[in-house]
Amino acid sequence: MPPQPKSLSARLRQLEVAKARANALPRGAKLSFEPMRELLGLATRAALRDWCDSIEGFEASKAFVRGGNGIEWEFDPRKTVAFLLKHFKRKLSQQAKKAKAIKNAAGAANQDDDELSLVETRQAFELARAIKREKREDNDHCRKDHVEWLFSSAAEMVRNRVMAIATKCDPNGNWPPAYRKQLIEAQRETLFEIYEDHVELKEEFDVRLQQERSV
Repeated sequence: MPPQPKSLSARLRQLEVAKARANALPRGAKLSFEPMRELLGLATRAALRDWCDSIEGFEASKAFVRGGNGIEWEFDPRKTVAFLLKHFKRKLSQQAKKAKAIKNAAGAANQDDDELSLVETRQAFELARAIKREKREDNDHCRKDHVEWLFSSAAEMVRNRVMAIATKCDPNGNWPPAYRKQLIEAQRETLFEIYEDHVELKEEFDVRLQQERSV
């Protein structure tokens, strides 16, 4: 029996072969555990048992009836292969998205988007982490929450400074009330304009984070 495929693409190719075998069987045919394992091309009984035990929704799909205590397992070969194909296609799609995100983070977005093996994915992930670490050390990267803290702290300092102008210019309150009121209104209008500017800057900041895929 050939070794079990290491990549999801190879697994799916093997399942396509199993699908053709299942379709060649009479409709309504049922298989016990060992014939089902052979149809799927699995090297060991443990591999099929692990799928039955660990793949979410597999048993609930009624593709098989679990055996034990002298009762034979019973598989519907067509339903079994169809469920497994759907399951591994979903896993391949998820892995492709993760691999693409990792390659983007590692600065390899222009490379082919072929599936990465588990080892390659781990290597790419470690490379991405190393690059981000270097960028942080070179002050090219920083945490988003730290930058947002800087925004809010700077805005609070500006507000306090602007609102202190009237007191700084007229510490003893000798200005006519109408003049002082006019200055305070101008301060408030200025603060509102600064707030609007900060909102626009924050929106632009978020857009750049999405474009650069920064953290």
